[in-house]
Amino acid sequence: MTTFHSKEAMQVTNVTLNVKDLNKMNHFYSEVLGFSIKKKTGTQTIFNVGEHGHTLTLHLLDHGRHPEFREAGLFHIAYLLPSRQDLANFLYHMSSLNQPVGGGDHLVSEALYFNDPEGNGIEVYQDRPSSGWEWENGFIKMDTLEVDAQDLISHRTENGWQGFPSDGKLGHLHLKTHNLVEARQFYIDQLGFEHISNLPQSLFISTQHYHHHIAVNTWQSNQVNPDNKNTYGLTHIDIYQPHAKETNLTSPEGFSMTIHGDVSVVPD
Repeated sequence: MTTFHSKEAMQVTNVTLNVKDLNKMNHFYSEVLGFSIKKKTGTQTIFNVGEHGHTLTLHLLDHGRHPEFREAGLFHIAYLLPSRQDLANFLYHMSSLNQPVGGGDHLVSEALYFNDPEGNGIEVYQDRPSSGWEWENGFIKMDTLEVDAQDLISHRTENGWQGFPSDGKLGHLHLKTHNLVEARQFYIDQLGFEHISNLPQSLFISTQHYHHHIAVNTWQSNQVNPDNKNTYGLTHIDIYQPHAKETNLTSPEGFSMTIHGDVSVVPD
């Protein structure tokens, strides 16, 4: 499954969040998710997501604004684990911390869902083998079914959760958008992602026939983020595109975005 996040695949390599309490957020991402710190200052922390280039950046924002519910923004950041055993270990770890989680069996993957202390959505998931994914008329089949938690937890290992695995990745990014027509023009027509799944009021897009590197939906949102720089939550996205020259863009939702061709931050 490394081909989906190799140097041939366009993918998200870093997400930056504006945060209100950097110390509390540092503790959460270090102790709960088990990310290691790559770089830290008084106003910013960069976490490694695995050990192959993907990162999460937390930026301290004083006197920021909280986004309105109907604004475009983050739906969740999804972190990919290498195996079902890793997901089982993580579920047991979250249970031991009394951290509530939801779940979803999406046919192509099993996922756990929760929020960080400032309400940013998180998914931690593992992919089922791509050889078993089903396709219909060029679109991948996905659903949201109940996770068999008892069966999942039975696959945990004796060593348990030892922090985020070195082979883990920033698997995909799911956004709240305000307009699917504009989103399609930007992510598919301009950036070159492919429409991969036909789900209502959403676009699931990828390269290399992954189930999705980015998803956007209008399930909750119908407004642009009017002041992305000074709003808590998602503020910037870095996307690797093979052979691209570094380009700074603004997404239809109002996020700043850098397109780059730096293979050093891409798992291979």
